[in-house]
Amino acid sequence: MGVLAWIFAVIGAVLGSDGSEGLAGLLVGAASGFALGWLVHLASRVKMLERRMRQMEQQRQAAMPPTRQSPPLTSETVAPHIVAPPESRAVAISAKPPAITESATAPGQAREPQPIRQPVAPNPLVEAVRRFFTDGNVVVRVGIIVLFFGVAFLLKFAIDRQLLPIELRLTAAALGGIGLISLGWHLRLRRTAYALLIQGGGIGIFYLTVYAAAKLYHLLPLGFALLMMVAVVVLSSLLALWQNSRALAAFGIAGGFLAPVLTSSGGGSHVLLFSYYALLNAGILGIAWYRAWRELNLLGFLFTFVIGTAWGLNYYHPHHFNTTEPFLILFFLFYVAIALLFALRQPLRLRGYVDGTLVFGVPIVGFALQSGLVHDHEYGMAMSAFVLGGFYIALASLLWRRQLEGMRLLTESFLALGVVFATLAIPLALDGRWTAAAWALEGAALVWVGIRQSRLLARLTGLILQLGAGVFFLGDLQLPYGELPILNSIFLGATLISLAALFTAWHLYHRRAALRTGELWIEYAMLGWGLAWWFVFGANEIDRHVGTLYAFNATLLFIVASAAALLAVWRLATWPTLRYPLLALLPVAAVMSLEILLGSQDHFFANLGWLSWLLLFVVQYRLLWRMEGEIHERLVASGHTLTLWLLLALLSHELAWATESLLNAASAWQAVAWVVAPLLVIVLIGEGHWRPSWPIQRFASTYQISALLPVALALLLWNLLTLQLDGDPSPVPFVPLFNPLELTQLLVLMAVGSWWWHYRNSAVMQEWQPDPRLPVALLGVLTFVWLNGVIAHAIHHFAGVPYRLDTLHHSLIFQTALSVTWTVVALLVMVMATRTHQRLVWMAGALLLGLVVMKLFFIDLAKSGSVERIVSFIVVGGLMLVIGYFSPLPPKREGSEP
Repeated sequence: MGVLAWIFAVIGAVLGSDGSEGLAGLLVGAASGFALGWLVHLASRVKMLERRMRQMEQQRQAAMPPTRQSPPLTSETVAPHIVAPPESRAVAISAKPPAITESATAPGQAREPQPIRQPVAPNPLVEAVRRFFTDGNVVVRVGIIVLFFGVAFLLKFAIDRQLLPIELRLTAAALGGIGLISLGWHLRLRRTAYALLIQGGGIGIFYLTVYAAAKLYHLLPLGFALLMMVAVVVLSSLLALWQNSRALAAFGIAGGFLAPVLTSSGGGSHVLLFSYYALLNAGILGIAWYRAWRELNLLGFLFTFVIGTAWGLNYYHPHHFNTTEPFLILFFLFYVAIALLFALRQPLRLRGYVDGTLVFGVPIVGFALQSGLVHDHEYGMAMSAFVLGGFYIALASLLWRRQLEGMRLLTESFLALGVVFATLAIPLALDGRWTAAAWALEGAALVWVGIRQSRLLARLTGLILQLGAGVFFLGDLQLPYGELPILNSIFLGATLISLAALFTAWHLYHRRAALRTGELWIEYAMLGWGLAWWFVFGANEIDRHVGTLYAFNATLLFIVASAAALLAVWRLATWPTLRYPLLALLPVAAVMSLEILLGSQDHFFANLGWLSWLLLFVVQYRLLWRMEGEIHERLVASGHTLTLWLLLALLSHELAWATESLLNAASAWQAVAWVVAPLLVIVLIGEGHWRPSWPIQRFASTYQISALLPVALALLLWNLLTLQLDGDPSPVPFVPLFNPLELTQLLVLMAVGSWWWHYRNSAVMQEWQPDPRLPVALLGVLTFVWLNGVIAHAIHHFAGVPYRLDTLHHSLIFQTALSVTWTVVALLVMVMATRTHQRLVWMAGALLLGLVVMKLFFIDLAKSGSVERIVSFIVVGGLMLVIGYFSPLPPKREGSEP
């Protein structure tokens, strides 16, 4: 259609511009030529479709099995039933196979694959020209072109030489047009395509003749000319309906819309203009009741709203509102009804097919025009959006209740429009930043429709619209904020942008089969985009409206509540992709806990922190339970491990804070408070005294070994670090061994040793310890170090020696106590080694005894004349004699130890 119509348009423009009317003649000539070319193209299409239908009918009849009839008995019919002699049959058989060509394949050989030639798509312009000169009635087409040129040249010749009066020329042209219409009507049954071409040409000639008589030569009053043009429109519409011709209908409607524009003198009443257009649109609605002619619907929609917009830009004033608003509503209802009728009038196999241009274009264009009418009315846009949303929701509800066959897509489209405009009413009632949120919602609706209708362009447009909405929203952040918390344009607008992105991501997941391979990643991008908007502006809202005292816990509570909501959406909406962002809950909580552990915030339970942290662990364990079977089991086990560590850190810090702040106890009590929770976990869970079915029994190896190994090492490290404390148990008196610090240190050594002994042969423990003798040696060394600490505490509290390394080193009583203690330890170790025949342990005791001797001569001997030195040497010497008697070196066992 495009090539032929534009060829005729160029020809008409050349002929029109050669007259005295200048630009007007050029436009009229171009429009006439374009219309004529369009009619010729549509007629050829009709002819081609008729020919194809006849061919299909012939093929269908040829495919039917022929009726069996008995042929007459002749020599030809009897011959096949005569049995030929063997020789004849042999000759016949040998002559039967055809000769093998070069393309044939010999037996036993594989046929080589022949390359498949892909058809090359022809150039659309070349193909259109080829069809014009090869398909349909080419003679008629060329004849109309030649006739058009001939009549144009004749008229131009007559005009240039003033051979005929203008009245006679216009009358002849009008009669010629009427004659062509009559001839076409007469031939409508015998030569359908030919008749339509003739009628279209006649209508065009008559229409242009009336226009020229009124506008160019002023021979007819403009009002009378308008009535005649309307009559032509009615005539062409009736002819189109009677003959089922879209081309005639489109030609007539186009002429009807152009008639008042062509006959206008710049004045007139807009009420009369829109009333006239209302009649034309009523005619289009009437045609839509019987015919699903999409071209006619689009033509009416285009002319109505383009001309209406042009009038509004040039002539509209606020005092025109009462006489303009009813027509806008009427035109809107016309084309909503036309879109509905178009879906209903489709063939059964296409029932419910949606004309997206009308379904979505009418509300968008109508709302844009409405904004121009009510922009100076307070809440005018908000009320308009609310009414429009309610209208579409009510229409969708009506269609849903009627349960019309194949109308689900249209129903869903109306529902989506209703939701979008109803949602848009809220931001319009608040401030202009809601425009961005409305764009985001509209973008989500476009993605939804693009997926349902398999339209890539709609999906991409929706995504771009959402991203653009975010950029536009961020550009207006400098505007004043609302005073109300949550119910302000910043937070609600960001929430709508977030919800639009999350809906898009969810729908992309559930419709991923309809997407292209390159679109699958968009789900994750939109999920991240939506969550970023939610969390960033949620934290911003807390920062603006919550006091500094409660801001930290309010932020944590917001994160936890959001994670709980995502967990619920995962289950209810069947959206497993949400498991990936939910994995970030524990790391975020751990990072936030560092702010408390490092002292930037008060304790965990302060300022309603007990509520936020309690809910955190409830949601976290619910999440871990939900993750089972969804991600790798090792990741789930790691989640349980990290959660337990965070819980122990929280409880330990809280007990230490309570001991310091509430009890006002000494530092030893605070140090003990840090390890109460880990120590209980080692005893209850590590040794199996408390084993609930979930999660301890379900992840027994994790909770009893893997998670507790770092906890055990941390407890041992605590034992070393607390040696720097003087062990003051105030307000209770100090008793060696029976004081909180030393008892707790001993319990730590015993609990860790018992836990290790219980699981020393497990696969997990074997993985962590290269040699099973190393943990024994480590525990022995730490026990020895603890015993030295006990001596140091006793010397400090009873002898008054300051608890510092330098003062203790120079203390004679401390050095004597160390020497005696070390010797006693060496005695016990060596005796035990002798009785158990452990040569390596005996050598360790002997090494310790050697250290005692070196200490005596290099440290204690320097304190000559002191009682402490004498005691040291006597006691140590006596103990060595006992060791030599009771603990000789155990015999060497082959292959076991040196």
